[in-house]
Amino acid sequence: MIRIFDNNKSKSESKGKKKNIPVQYIDQKRIVDINKLLNRVKIDQKNERKRKIIFYSFGILGLSLLGTLITFLK
Repeated sequence: MIRIFDNNKSKSESKGKKKNIPVQYIDQKRIVDINKLLNRVKIDQKNERKRKIIFYSFGILGLSLLGTLITFLK
């Protein structure tokens, strides 16, 4: 009989035990402020625009440097 060990336990030991899943209570009421959620979405959109602008500017800079290097080598 071949035993395969995983996390210092054999497979025959781990078959008998079930994993405990934490229970989340749905009955608990949470107050959600829609203005906070909308502000977070607006901030995320602004950050995404900034990332895109930086990415495109580095791309254009790289292409222009490559073009300049090619013109100087000819």
